[in-house]
Amino acid sequence: MRNVAICGSHVKNFISSPSFVTAIEMDGVPIFCGLIHTEDIKFDRHIPENRFKVLVRKIAFSYNYRDKNLIFTTAIKAALNRFYVVGSEFVGEVIDIGSDVTDFQIGDKVIGNNHYPNSGIEGVPGGLPSNNSSTEYQVFHQIKLIKVPPQIPDEVAATISIGGQTTYSMLRKLSLTEGSNVLVTSANSNTSLFAINALNKHKVNIYATTTSMRFEKELKEMGVKRLIQIEPNSENWVADELAEEIVKEKGSFDCIIDPFFDIHIGKLIPLLASGGRYITCGFYDQYSSLIGKEFQYRGLTTSEIFVTMMLKNIQIIGNCIGKTEDLQNAIQDYASGSLNVVIDSVFSGKQVGEFFERTYNAKDRFGKVVYRYD
Repeated sequence: MRNVAICGSHVKNFISSPSFVTAIEMDGVPIFCGLIHTEDIKFDRHIPENRFKVLVRKIAFSYNYRDKNLIFTTAIKAALNRFYVVGSEFVGEVIDIGSDVTDFQIGDKVIGNNHYPNSGIEGVPGGLPSNNSSTEYQVFHQIKLIKVPPQIPDEVAATISIGGQTTYSMLRKLSLTEGSNVLVTSANSNTSLFAINALNKHKVNIYATTTSMRFEKELKEMGVKRLIQIEPNSENWVADELAEEIVKEKGSFDCIIDPFFDIHIGKLIPLLASGGRYITCGFYDQYSSLIGKEFQYRGLTTSEIFVTMMLKNIQIIGNCIGKTEDLQNAIQDYASGSLNVVIDSVFSGKQVGEFFERTYNAKDRFGKVVYRYD
């Protein structure tokens, strides 16, 4: 069984070919990553604890921003002779099923069902099925999986579970109306790319913020009406002339979709119209304390945010992943051609270091990066 893993610096002394370890650097931290072979999982479909379980062989997987915390924690704090398998999204094939499994058959293509806050089954937690999705074989309760139709390529299926489920949950909560002005922050982030693509079917005016105009052409082709460049370390954020031009063009925003509230909320809440909705699904400062880099919040104080919220009747909405129906809707929309998923690149074989580099270090990455077991 193969495992793409984060390794202690001594792991290379205890492995032999075809396993290997390579070194890269992320945010100034040395990271040892590799492909580690271990014993295959033994799955007995007849024993009671496996009655509702499914054995899945991973075909491909991808990493997310949230995985950086686990990567740095392993690299900095784990034992030097240990390795840790990370990853939160995958596509796989059902290899075997427990005696009472009814939702799947051997040969089905499946991805993780991250239904939150509960799974619907006592004793089976809600949320992500696994933080170790880059291991080749894994056993799941059937409630934690969902089938994907043949119209969805493996590379897309390996990226759609979190982005699709989260984005469609946020759009459901926003109750969008046709013609609304919607601002999406961090346009190049994976969640925001999902949101921009998903917004098109709602016939709204899409605006987006970014720190770099590198992908202005691609984002406008995806439906962004205007890409707004910000300077996150500046008190003004947006040049005065540009800010005035945007206000004249469209006034205020009806909704803001933000994957990193600790970067944006203190600057963007005043841009919402009266009765506007701001929704967020995550935060940026997930690992700075691990790597010794201080994160500095900029913007309104908590009191000022709440005063603005009250005076303008603004709704601030939190979102964590979504429901099964949200993921089903994303899958259906992709299969029918009404949702696009941006794939940057696909790696396989010994390209483990390249996969990590492209996922987290490449300034020109646009979309999800996938590793496929060959």
